[in-house]
Amino acid sequence: MRTARWVLGAWVTIVACGDDGTQPVAGTTTTGEASTTGGATGTSGSLDDDGSSSGSMPAEPGECEQPIPAVELDSARLVVGDQGRLLDALQRDVVMRGLNTGGRSKFAPFLPFTVADPGDLAEVRAEADVYFGRLHAWGLDTVRMPFSWEALEPSPGSYDEAYLARYVALLDVAWEHRLRVVVDFHQDVYASPFCGDGFPPWSVPTPDPPPPTHDCPQWFSGYFANADVRESFDRFWSNADGLQGPFIDMWLTMAEAVGEHPAVVGFEPMNEPGWGTMDDVDAFKLDVLQPWYEQVIPQLRRVAPEAIVFFDGPGVDATVGAATHFRPAGENLAYAPHLYDAGLLIGDGWMGVDPTGAVESMGAHGREEGVAVLLGEFGFTHGARGGNEWLGLVVDALDGQRISATLWEYSTSPEDWNDEDLSVTEADGSERPILDAYVRPWVRAVAGEGITSAWDQAEARLDASWIASEGVTEVVVPARVFPSGPNEVQLQGAGSCYTWDAAAGQLRVAAPAGTAVSLTVR
Repeated sequence: MRTARWVLGAWVTIVACGDDGTQPVAGTTTTGEASTTGGATGTSGSLDDDGSSSGSMPAEPGECEQPIPAVELDSARLVVGDQGRLLDALQRDVVMRGLNTGGRSKFAPFLPFTVADPGDLAEVRAEADVYFGRLHAWGLDTVRMPFSWEALEPSPGSYDEAYLARYVALLDVAWEHRLRVVVDFHQDVYASPFCGDGFPPWSVPTPDPPPPTHDCPQWFSGYFANADVRESFDRFWSNADGLQGPFIDMWLTMAEAVGEHPAVVGFEPMNEPGWGTMDDVDAFKLDVLQPWYEQVIPQLRRVAPEAIVFFDGPGVDATVGAATHFRPAGENLAYAPHLYDAGLLIGDGWMGVDPTGAVESMGAHGREEGVAVLLGEFGFTHGARGGNEWLGLVVDALDGQRISATLWEYSTSPEDWNDEDLSVTEADGSERPILDAYVRPWVRAVAGEGITSAWDQAEARLDASWIASEGVTEVVVPARVFPSGPNEVQLQGAGSCYTWDAAAGQLRVAAPAGTAVSLTVR
């Protein structure tokens, strides 16, 4: 049913579901299949090949007479613009929303899911298709994809081409699902002999280190209590063993293999760098870590000059709530901090600290320093009390600050890493309640500026407003939240119109440049 209503001085089109749950779109035939979209929008306007609009737009806001076609980009590449805004090839303001691919990737065969034969790339691709395919219904478009130096270079100077081929296969399938990927060198407490992951065991300076293991529920204490872990980091940062050269060589090998892949947004040189024996973590960030990033970033730029470099702080920052931020020199950078509640992380209950202020501090830092912000990790142990309430506050703040995010984590395997249980699914892929708090409609790409958006979960309503520029704004409407699509769409702004694309789970909005647009989706 399609009706018009006078709201706040403008005609607003209301689109309600039919008896069968479908939503007719003017100018298309609704048959249950994906609608066929033409090249025009409005009564006489059209969209150019680059997604920009031209010609006249409808006099009244509402549903486009001819559907706005989907915007197809050649790659996931983004650049960091003014005040840390992420911009795509059409200069739209973009936010990424996704998951880490996840704890199961930290140990052999270094995949986020289970396969019978990891050497069979066809099997890996088939399982990856199922694995990545779930993200569409959740309305997610990004994965932070860990890789392991231990897996890539199992012995000095010898790279495992089979492992690299598996990683590239994951990238291929991710891009088939149009997912953006952050390539993350992931380490925890240095290496697997210390109940961690990441650095190869041959790099450990400890004589006769213990055998690798991933069965240590208290693994994080190694940053504080394991003298071998602390010494390993001290020696790495001081280059006492000459290890930074092989580290750069390893990263250049990875960058050369995947840097031009269309799915890749950028590189994260090291997850949660350890601070060794330094007592002052803030001093470590400013005196050791920041200069180190300033050495590594130009090396990566040699191979992949357009890739964003994501920089992270120590893991201990994630639970303090108000970490001291820092910024290496350079451009096209993204700050990628983490945020956890200590009680939720151990599987107990929310300690009551509101995460809103921490997220707002990250956003302010990004705007002031001209770096994008990706909340690279956050989440809670399955079943922890108050987890969804805490997570809802985090995502509300992310929306308010327009910060990108990748939740930790998503694994489909019966075997956990160090007994961690933070996945958004069970081992068989069935969904967990954490998705109730994380999955919501969101404004993915804005053709314009001054975007504000907020999701009211109790009323299942998204409100957004912006000042339009030429082009198409994309609003993700996940099938998990709206299985039959929106029940009601309200649009204000002279000359603006929208298209609902059920197959893509997306509302697309176009408006004349300079128009104040207001959108409500129920």
